[in-house]
Amino acid sequence: MPTQPRTLAERLRWLRKQSGLTQVEVSQALGCEQAMISSWEVGRTRPSAVTLGALAKHYSVTLAALDSGAGFMEEVARRPQPEAEPEASESGTVLALPPVAPGQVMLLDEKAGTQTPTDAAEAMATLLRALKKGRKAWVVVR
Repeated sequence: MPTQPRTLAERLRWLRKQSGLTQVEVSQALGCEQAMISSWEVGRTRPSAVTLGALAKHYSVTLAALDSGAGFMEEVARRPQPEAEPEASESGTVLALPPVAPGQVMLLDEKAGTQTPTDAAEAMATLLRALKKGRKAWVVVR
């Protein structure tokens, strides 16, 4: 494992191993198949924008650090250390996005590492502002 993970696949594998989790445990937390986790970690496929947001939240890093690697090691050093609670990892908790009302969309912003339900017009305006500033942001219709 490299000191500084260079690719998204390497960062995902590194974070999982540093967290002491198996691919099965991560897949249960995200509500997906273990094969998906494996596919992301070898770089065969890439998680969707929504899944990247869920992974960033799960590992307590920003979306920007996870996706691009910018400031990744610094963020990992600052993130809270998990407390020793074996029951917590066995609870089968599924990460869920906040509820979004009909007619709204989810805005994922790399700068803040946030997921914000909003209406389509505001999401597009925010997306355009982010792109003009060279940031990554995603608009996801739920």
